[in-house]
Amino acid sequence: MDKRTIKIEEITDNKIFVEIFLEEVKKIQEIPKMPKCEFLHIGATSTKQVLGEKIVDILVVVENLHEITTFDEKRLNNIGYHRIAHNGTKGVIKYARITNYLTMSYDVVLNVVQRDTEIHKDFIKTKEIFNDEVLKNEYNSFKNSNKELSFKDYSTKKVIFINDMLKRIENND
Repeated sequence: MDKRTIKIEEITDNKIFVEIFLEEVKKIQEIPKMPKCEFLHIGATSTKQVLGEKIVDILVVVENLHEITTFDEKRLNNIGYHRIAHNGTKGVIKYARITNYLTMSYDVVLNVVQRDTEIHKDFIKTKEIFNDEVLKNEYNSFKNSNKELSFKDYSTKKVIFINDMLKRIENND
């Protein structure tokens, strides 16, 4: 079986990704008995002039992570999402819209977090990377220098890189 590979590209225009974000949020909101959620477009496709994978990352903020039982897998399966595990990040439940089951490739990821938790705050802080030219350049440099890695190695390095960026953003506050 083929393994998932990373495909880093320049995202020069994100209009199509914004449209996908809005379409997916609408589908999710139409799920019966959905808990009240906030949706934020995060990651490389939420901005322009950055390197990244052409995957729409959606931060789904719920008031209580236990409400996620309402956001259950069957209902998400019905609209094409399946639960995935990435690095086992505590406090995040991830679902992806799978495009290729053999390679486990996907084009949209839902990152479900509880409001006002540390992981929620960290996701919000990472958006600051794209508002600071120095951090944005470092982000692009990281992506460019690691684009040949396996998905597993890339994911491991990305967690370390993002944690370092978060510390730098906190120190600038």
